Amino acid sequence: MRLVRKVSRKRYYSKAVYEHERILVPIPAEERRRIRRWLGRDLKIVVEHLNYGFAILAVAENPYIDGLPATHRFRLLIRALENS
Repeated sequence: MRLVRKVSRKRYYSKAVYEHERILVPIPAEERRRIRRWLGRDLKIVVEHLNYGFAILAVAENPYIDGLPATHRFRLLIRALENS
């Protein structure tokens, strides 16, 4: 799997050019049915860097796990992975 970089350009009155970049993560075909319920919903995305890659968490709402928000718990788990 490869990340996809997409650059969009918009020209205003033939003078200024507005450009923005998007990074897309393709979902493998066998996993698409698992994420269909999140299509069309606003998601909070958390990206944590690792020495050997990165980890992504996407949540629609931020539930509490063991008294901590899921995003904070995710960061703690990733740091524990990194230290081991």
